[in-house]
Amino acid sequence: MRRRDFITSLVAAPFLFRPRGFAAPQPGAPPIARVRRGGPGWPAAARWDELRAQTAGRLIEVHSPLEACRQAGSEGPCRVLFRELKNPYFIGDQVGLTQTTAWVDAWDSAPSVYAVAAETTADVVAAVNFARDNNLRLVVKGGGHSYLGRSNAPDSLLIWTRRMNAIVRRDAFAAAGCREAPQPAVSVGAGAIWGHVYDEVTTRGGRYVQGGGCLTVGVAGLVQAGGFGSHSRQFGTAAANLLEAEVVTADGAVRIANACTNPDLFWGLRGGGGGSLGVVTRLTLRTHDLPARFGGVFATVTATSDDAFRRLVSEFVDFYAKNLLDPTWGEIVTLRPGNRMDIRMSFHTFYQPEAERIWRPFFDWVAQHMPDDFGYQIAPIIRTIAARHAWDPAYLKAYAPGLTRNDDRLGAPAENVFWAGNLAEAGHVIYAYQSRWLPVGLLAPPQQAALADALCVAGRHAPVELHLQKGLAGAGPAALAATRDTAMNPQVLDAFALAIIGGEAPPAFPGIAGHEPDVTTARKSAREVTLAMAELKKLAPDAGCYFAESDFFEPDWQRAYWGTNYPRLAEVKRKYDPTGLFFVHHGVGSEDWSADGFARVVK
Repeated sequence: MRRRDFITSLVAAPFLFRPRGFAAPQPGAPPIARVRRGGPGWPAAARWDELRAQTAGRLIEVHSPLEACRQAGSEGPCRVLFRELKNPYFIGDQVGLTQTTAWVDAWDSAPSVYAVAAETTADVVAAVNFARDNNLRLVVKGGGHSYLGRSNAPDSLLIWTRRMNAIVRRDAFAAAGCREAPQPAVSVGAGAIWGHVYDEVTTRGGRYVQGGGCLTVGVAGLVQAGGFGSHSRQFGTAAANLLEAEVVTADGAVRIANACTNPDLFWGLRGGGGGSLGVVTRLTLRTHDLPARFGGVFATVTATSDDAFRRLVSEFVDFYAKNLLDPTWGEIVTLRPGNRMDIRMSFHTFYQPEAERIWRPFFDWVAQHMPDDFGYQIAPIIRTIAARHAWDPAYLKAYAPGLTRNDDRLGAPAENVFWAGNLAEAGHVIYAYQSRWLPVGLLAPPQQAALADALCVAGRHAPVELHLQKGLAGAGPAALAATRDTAMNPQVLDAFALAIIGGEAPPAFPGIAGHEPDVTTARKSAREVTLAMAELKKLAPDAGCYFAESDFFEPDWQRAYWGTNYPRLAEVKRKYDPTGLFFVHHGVGSEDWSADGFARVVK
């Protein structure tokens, strides 16, 4: 177990404390603008030294490794660096990097001036107080997997929680101030990543915890965004499984938030989007009985014509509506230009023969029209695995070596693995990215033809990913009830999928010769993504989208991310952060600030 400094944080008073030596919040009007490095009001070196002393030397100057590429004679080292940018563990261990390098015409990865490499809750308190008292732009980074650039900003102070990575299984957890019976849970530091949590909870503990799909995503960021995994329809979102959080609010207080203590803050942290209400330092998540088996269905079907592809999509929509819209099934079906359908679906509990029986009518239908209309690029594969081995690094390396990649750095821990399918995301540059929840009503027989038509037209412009585990229509009653009690847009409860359409490229960075983004290609991709998503918007013009996976340029983001929950979230923001210390792009309350978070908007 990763217990480093974890017991220290556990002894914090359960409701509120302020360590000695930290400044109390100063009264007065909210700041009009935050200070920048080199500008009036920027803290003198002596002030930074005070913060360094308060955090036991954990204040560090931040420099992006990418800057080395600008130096003369750096071609060889720069090649090595860009090779390392395909290793998400390398990126995660670099204070000056983020897992996404840039979004063309939106943002570039920019290092903070200083960072507190926090190891204790007291370190976070010191950083929050310093940022507030010195009117600084504050950024929080754990896993660093923010597509929209929310975990970086120039001229800022960064709270880097990577080292707060303790993972402790709890056989009988009772939330502070609550009278409910104790239940199995896991307490996780803010810097932990899901691969390590799964390894601890499932491989070692034989339990299930609802988290994300990508193994290097940070736990805290995913939970606060909402959080979907392969089996969300069975267990609910990650946010719905949060039992308690320790959080440092803008006044420097350490608060426990659960259903009985600070319940309004607790509700806001569950799906209200990270970085807006406070700095989460520890989370405790419900764990579940582990299903006997996990499994997957894999196939790639190609169609010989547009008409054949239209019939393929129509057949799948009908098959899905009749056979797979239940808590058992999840993951992704992708429709690609060139009339290709990729099936990458997951299931639980079933053994292989039962899964084969369910899918046989669809694959038999495809076979009946081969080779004139269809062919297989990848013939159907249906496999199951004992659930306890699903995230077991040693087992996966031995029996499914193609599924994972290793952290290839010398001396890296053996448990540092990531899915091979996530390799493209490591250090990537985003060209465009849009998402929309598709309401389950589109699966009704009278609507299926229109849905199939829209998907086919959209798929000719850009790949359309149907994330079937990111819509909870068909979920079990417990999953629906728990997710309904979170801050996410209620539309997720009535959606059969989150449709994601995007474009990306390998790591690139402006101003680095030989490694600059292809702006022309990026803008072409953005136009194609917009055209593709327009087809789906015609079917669901009022559909919302997911805070963590959405368009940087989303115009109506308050409604899209949170729907009818936004006014309540705004009240929570005003209560716990009245001066707007915490800012992220399109986060709660960000409409009060300029796009970069430095100047208050005059209303």
